[in-house]
Amino acid sequence: MKEEVIKKYVKDLDGLLNDLGGEISEIFIAQGVSEDMVIFLFGTIFKHLNIKDILIKDEKKGELDAWAELNNKEIVIEFEARSRNFLKDKHDPKKCDLIVCWEDNWEDPPTNIDILELKYFWEKANPS
Repeated sequence: MKEEVIKKYVKDLDGLLNDLGGEISEIFIAQGVSEDMVIFLFGTIFKHLNIKDILIKDEKKGELDAWAELNNKEIVIEFEARSRNFLKDKHDPKKCDLIVCWEDNWEDPPTNIDILELKYFWEKANPS
């Protein structure tokens, strides 16, 4: 994951990694990865992020998932199990600022979209 994305969205990396160890990791991994689980995990680390005042929408075909504030600017967020699902779901890249996903598998994403891969934090907090 790009260091600049981590610096932009994470205000307390040490606290985030500390919180990800333990029971929550066992529950998440046992359940597998889905968009709902990404939203759950995002909620568990939210206090460590620079994002505030988030509004998560009911899922409607074609709409993006959430609106939030980052550094006094409104951003649009899409949650995905894997980043390339953004394409499969036919979202408009011009309308999204951030993809929060479990795994970043998009080799050449649009440059205007940041990707926050939660798996990165998970692996860093729970080394094998």
